[in-house]
Amino acid sequence: MPRCTLRWVDVAEELYDNLPATTRQLVDRRIEELLEDPTSNPHTEYDEQFDQWSVPIGADEGFILYAVVHEPVQVVTLFRFIPGLG
Repeated sequence: MPRCTLRWVDVAEELYDNLPATTRQLVDRRIEELLEDPTSNPHTEYDEQFDQWSVPIGADEGFILYAVVHEPVQVVTLFRFIPGLG
């Protein structure tokens, strides 16, 4: 699979901009993994009803919700971050 491109929705970009620096670094690492292969992480979960994926950001930092668009170009669209509760 060729490397995906990244497209942000406004809500996700705003949330990302307001994350603490340490959490943003974890998100950046996870996004790099998703761009290489958005479904290979063993911790990803697919919600067939909504056709979206989720993957944890780190231990308790929350989740990234995203969709994978296969045509015409592989694109990972991030919907939002769900911060951890702790």
